Amino acid sequence: MGWLNNLLNKVAGVPPTDWTLLDDLTDPGIGIAGKPVSPDECYVELYVESLRLEKARRFATTFDGVIYSFASLAREGANRVEKASVTKPQNLATMDANNLGRVITVSKRIMGAIPWRGDPFGLELGLFSVKSGNLITPLIDYVTKVSDKAGLSIATKVDAFMPLITEGLDMIAGQKNDTEIELAIDTDLSLDRSRLCALVAKKKGTLASTDLTIDPQDRKLLQNGEPLQAAYCVFSIRSSNRNPDWGSIPALQDSYADFTNAINSGKHKEAEEALAAFNRRVITSPDLIPSDKNRLKEKARADLQDAFPGGGQAVRPAERERFKGRRLIDLNLYDD
Repeated sequence: MGWLNNLLNKVAGVPPTDWTLLDDLTDPGIGIAGKPVSPDECYVELYVESLRLEKARRFATTFDGVIYSFASLAREGANRVEKASVTKPQNLATMDANNLGRVITVSKRIMGAIPWRGDPFGLELGLFSVKSGNLITPLIDYVTKVSDKAGLSIATKVDAFMPLITEGLDMIAGQKNDTEIELAIDTDLSLDRSRLCALVAKKKGTLASTDLTIDPQDRKLLQNGEPLQAAYCVFSIRSSNRNPDWGSIPALQDSYADFTNAINSGKHKEAEEALAAFNRRVITSPDLIPSDKNRLKEKARADLQDAFPGGGQAVRPAERERFKGRRLIDLNLYDD
């Protein structure tokens, strides 16, 4: 899939990756698990909820905790969408041995809303510690910034950034004495509902999901009611009926700008043609589910009707002023 296997091959002293994955933990009342995941009816998002580090004790100085993810999902009318993310949350920066063993609550979105088209959900997830200082710290910062610029949810923007992300990660992995794998997984999941999962640094078969629960307060992992004494990462795959980044889809932004410019020209026929072009962009967008596409087209049609009431050929002065500088996000897709 992505880069994780390359890291595992490069970093010295990495044990076999037979860690335990528990992919259907009981929701303790935080309202994440159990929501339907149906093709073309929802989006899915990936969050890291909490984690516990353990292996970085060998570093004599401070270290940074880094979360890497790579997701592969079916995409409408195109190849599978691949989303890479590298993040160094503030509470994982410049840690020392005194921080090891405590639970870090993150609850950070590491993959934005992607339309769900059907199984499988391909996932690489890695948590690793990197010694702070020298060249490696700015290198981590660089890879994190590139990942952020790639965007969390706009699939069309990631391709140009993927080589930069993987090359930077390769350089980090090359620092064998300064990089420590905490946890990693490369798997395909079948989804029919949102779920809470945990990757635990214990051998497969040594843990039962019935023995583990999630603390609703800080989302730490409990074994028989007590904090689990092992490295772990609790993460969630969430179902959502909204794409919070819909207004940032580049192709739709550009097409909507052409539409508003046509309205400001005052020519009804040109505005109609521009609306038709916008609708085509919406229909073919891989970043929206059908219900959102229909809603967006209706709102754009309402703009045309407001600008040319009764099918008239002249834009009302008030409407001409309103459409100056109007952006896609101003369509207010979800009526917030």
